[in-house]
Amino acid sequence: MLTEREKKCFESHEATLLDYGTIKVLDFKRPDSSYYQIRFLFEEDYCRLHISGDLGSLTAANCTNMTYEKFAEDYAGNPGYFREKVECHNRPFFVFDENMAKASLKEYLDESGVLAEVLRDGRMDWETDDDKLNDFFEDVFSDFTDAQGIGSTGYEALERYFSDPWEFASSLGKQETNILELYLYAFQMAKAQIDQRKNPFEKDGNRRSKASKGQRSQLPSGGSRTGP
Repeated sequence: MLTEREKKCFESHEATLLDYGTIKVLDFKRPDSSYYQIRFLFEEDYCRLHISGDLGSLTAANCTNMTYEKFAEDYAGNPGYFREKVECHNRPFFVFDENMAKASLKEYLDESGVLAEVLRDGRMDWETDDDKLNDFFEDVFSDFTDAQGIGSTGYEALERYFSDPWEFASSLGKQETNILELYLYAFQMAKAQIDQRKNPFEKDGNRRSKASKGQRSQLPSGGSRTGP
């Protein structure tokens, strides 16, 4: 979920739409800065989308609905569905936090009944529980990275106690970067500006209608009103 701080980054952005038929280019940026600028280029005859700008780049495709109008309907509120259609990207969708991974692993060891075995295995008289757990974590997290999480050496350490550690270890410390949500939010904001320009009285229409009704209801019996 996006933070309010992330959303505010688009407050001063202005949207422009260039329509070349099967090619549509939606730009969303500040008039005086490239900060958080983003471009959505739709190849509608190939149902392909290219995103570029200050927030990285991405290419996505689908057989029928990767177009300007259908993107708003089918993808804007569904980042999980959109992720399935991504072909390439240069910003990670997930990162791995080592401290979070260690806390989650300790909890999993305890819940699965393995923690006691880890603390007891090969223990010396002078070693404490913290000593044993830290030794085990050194093996498990020796090749941990924020891009992939636990590495091959870590899985080998876990296999001493679990037959298939991949079932739980692959998600330890995993966090979404929200980059897809950021793209989709920017698209929604930009398209809303374009739609408002196409229908400038859409938002004011209801207010004017209500005001007009209120004024008519205050007219004396038999009275009339001229003008708009």
